[in-house]
Parts: sequence; C-alpha cells; structure tokens
Amino acid sequence: MRLLSLPLAMAAGLALTGPAPAQDLGDVIGGIAQELIQQELDRNAWIAAQEANTVRAYRDYLAKFPKGAYRARAEQALARLGAPAEGTADAAAQAEARLRITTAQKVAVQRELTRLGYRTYGTDGVWGRNTRTAIATWQRDRGDKVTGYVTEAQLKVLLRGAVVTPPEDEDDDLTPAQVEAALKLTRTQRVTIQRQLSDLGYDPGVADGLWGAKTRASIRGWQRANRQAQTGYMTAAQVKLLASQAGAEAPASGADSEAALEESLLGLTRTERVDLQRRLTRLGYDPQRTDGTFGPGTRRAIAEWQADGGEPVTGYLTADQVRLIRVETGG
Repeated sequence: MRLLSLPLAMAAGLALTGPAPAQDLGDVIGGIAQELIQQELDRNAWIAAQEANTVRAYRDYLAKFPKGAYRARAEQALARLGAPAEGTADAAAQAEARLRITTAQKVAVQRELTRLGYRTYGTDGVWGRNTRTAIATWQRDRGDKVTGYVTEAQLKVLLRGAVVTPPEDEDDDLTPAQVEAALKLTRTQRVTIQRQLSDLGYDPGVADGLWGAKTRASIRGWQRANRQAQTGYMTAAQVKLLASQAGAEAPASGADSEAALEESLLGLTRTERVDLQRRLTRLGYDPQRTDGTFGPGTRRAIAEWQADGGEPVTGYLTADQVRLIRVETGG
C-alpha cells in the first residue's frame, strides 16, 4: 500500500473528526505546517551547534531556541566546556565558587541553617548533599530560585549581614588545575581517589595514580552528580566529600598521618564503623552521626574517649582501642 503524503494524511485524520469549515481546516493545516517547520529549524540549528562545538555556537542555539528540543543537551555541552548556561545549576555553582566562601563561613552557614530548622547533618564546613538539600529547601521556603547554591545576597542573610570578602592570600585567577595542584596530592592519595570514584560507579580506568582523560571524565561525572562545577579537577572540599561518600576518610597529612595509616590498616567495614559509633554514643561520646563515616564528629568523640581513658589522643583508633571499646560496652 502506498504511503499517504503529509497533506493527505492530515486531511484524512481531520475528516475523522467530522466536517469543518474550510477556513478552520486551513488554519489547522497551516498551524501544523508551521510547527513542523520550527522543529526542522530547531534540529538544523542544533546540528550546526554540535558541528561547531564551541561555547558561542551553543549559546547562539539557546538564544534562538530558548525552549528548543535540544535545550538540555546544549546546556550540558556548555557545562562540559566550562561555560554553563545562565539559570542552570552549573551556573549557580560557578557563581557561588566566585564568592570564595571560607571554611569558617561555610560552618557558620550550616549552623544557621540548622538553627532555622534545615538540617545539614554536620557543621564541618564541607557542603555535601545534605547541606545542598538544606540550602535548596531554605531557598524554596523564601520564594527564591531553588538551586542548592547560595548567591551573595543569600550568603549575607545566612551570615547575618557579615561582609563577604575573599581571603587575601588566595588568587582569584587560579584555574581548576592550579587549585588541584595546590593540594599536593601524593601518588598514593591519587590512587585512593581513583578507587573511591570506581566504588561509587564512576570508572576512572586503572587505579594507578595517573590521572588521564578517563579519570578526568569520571571526576566530571561525579561532580555533575553532586551538583559541583564540572572541571575534572578536585578541590580540597571535594576530596573530603568523595571520601565521605565512599565511607572512607580523606587522606590525612602531618602529625595525624601515622595514626590514620594505622587505622586504615585495620580494614574496618562500614558495618563495623557504624557499630563503633553506636558504642561511643552508649559510652557518652556523641559522634553526631552513625552512618559508618568517621567525620569530624566521630573523630572528636574518639579523641575525647582517648583523653578520658589516658590513651594517646589522635582521633584515630588502634586495634587494641577497638577491642577496648567493645569490652567497655559489653563485648
């Protein structure tokens, strides 16, 4: 059977609905034709933007077709190129990053959100998923645009009018690569981060400490999932957040590195960590959370328990101390 042409097909479909005045039928067909033309123009513009694959090309597409069929893809492409479209979460993340919020200010914001009834489940200065959710809920209740990232005006409200100024010793012009370089990650730390990415489902390839294209892509994928700026390079806060999500600790340095290494050699499972947090709670040392992640609250609880028991105060557990906590709580 031969296929009907588009005009005949439209006419046949309209005939099923009963007779209509000629003028109305012409308007309907004209409207459908205009829609098909717009779809074709939209598609051709998107193909042209893809072929150019530049920030300008994608922005031109969004300017011409702000509600186009390929809008989401254009926004993703801009984020991948490091120039997220206005109004997106990536753009909000970049705008927040430009505020250069200090760790002390982040802690103050978490405390204020908690005081207002928006639980961040920690006041450690690391703005992970729980803090982002608290910010988003606070924004929604205020009638602001919900992004999970604070603007300068919102930051001042949460800091109760404090003036937001960048730290004097930080360079506003640092690139993501320079920020990561300043962390001075060792080869072992890089291997650890690759393994953590792999555990969370972001394949970095071989965990050898060499961060090539595949590792950078996995970092960007993790950053996108956590509503971070998709740079492919890590910040100090992101190293801590990744470690927390993977149920591990961020690589320690300085005086605590030896104690941290000793604890890591114990190979405590998440279940065992949860159990130890609960036992510390029963002993009167509040770890704040019992999720198997040894964050600042747990480290503080361990240190207090060590101090009260005359143990060396490190905030990290030894095998003998794990056994002692179990004995003190009934085995």
